[in-house]
Amino acid sequence: MRIKYPLLVMSALPLPLFAAINITDDLSISGFGSTSIAKTNNKAPLFIHREITEDTCYDCDTIFGLQLDYTITEALNASVQVVKRPQDQWSDPEVEWAYLSYEINELTLNGGRLRLPLFLASEYYYVGQAYTWARPPQEVYDSILGFTFYDGFSLRWDTSISDELTASVMPFYGFGRENKTNLGQYKLVFDTDFMAGISADLSGFNYRIHSAYMHTKFKQNGGPEEHMNIFTLGGEYSWDQWQFMAEIEHDKLQTNWYASAAYNIDKFTPYLTYGQSHERRFTKSVTAGVRYDVTPQISLNAEWQGVYMPQDKYEQGKDGQFVIPPVLLKEDKDVQLYTLMVNFVF
Repeated sequence: MRIKYPLLVMSALPLPLFAAINITDDLSISGFGSTSIAKTNNKAPLFIHREITEDTCYDCDTIFGLQLDYTITEALNASVQVVKRPQDQWSDPEVEWAYLSYEINELTLNGGRLRLPLFLASEYYYVGQAYTWARPPQEVYDSILGFTFYDGFSLRWDTSISDELTASVMPFYGFGRENKTNLGQYKLVFDTDFMAGISADLSGFNYRIHSAYMHTKFKQNGGPEEHMNIFTLGGEYSWDQWQFMAEIEHDKLQTNWYASAAYNIDKFTPYLTYGQSHERRFTKSVTAGVRYDVTPQISLNAEWQGVYMPQDKYEQGKDGQFVIPPVLLKEDKDVQLYTLMVNFVF
């Protein structure tokens, strides 16, 4: 019986270690992508940036990314990642990160465009080949409206506590910028003054604990100045063929969490996930699926997901995990989502 790479191991390694093309001894290029066939039994568009409906969709989940890594000196490195995200047109992809990294002893200084380190899968969020599900659980990973990067710097300190236990602490700071996102027919503009936070990881042979805190000051659509504190905590654990993962996100508007379990049987990994959103979205969801590893670089997912909203919240016009409130379209408050997904890296 073949044991698949544990998620916690994959999260600690850069993409080029899995698949990369060496252009020179110091320069490499790698890539990743996902695409799906997806549909629901509801006319209301489901999930921010994906907007899946009852009409069969062939590009709601489409992602394609290229990453360039350059070793300038033994201590100085550069990395650029450009991604066509689900919400992007092919002609207008996003620079997800572009930074310089300098290492000295146990410290690593990064500066430029960096990935927000809030969640367990933040570093490989768009790399579907690196996680078991078809999509990371929306309760947590869509909780900050799909924002994934910042422009600023971070300082990471890595240390070994014992032969099997390592710790990492990383304060980070992001400069002011304007962030835009579409929510159905509405465009949300966040004029961010700054963002600052800290993340910490504790990793052993078969487990990882991740926590983060971020404070930001911003204006939404030209409104009054607001402050937001975001707290996250997550953990993943691998035991024989079992893989367990759970995370929680909390801020003044909401509390969201999920728990997931997967069992590896040779090339097949069936999985089950349960999640809840409170205060802002008022939903719960159940996800069941199976991943099939065609090769170490290609995988397939077949997945069903049910998302459920309380009747009173539906009648109040809440949107839940939908992009617009389903009551406005006279659609049901609950939805069933069916997905066939393919992921790859090169």
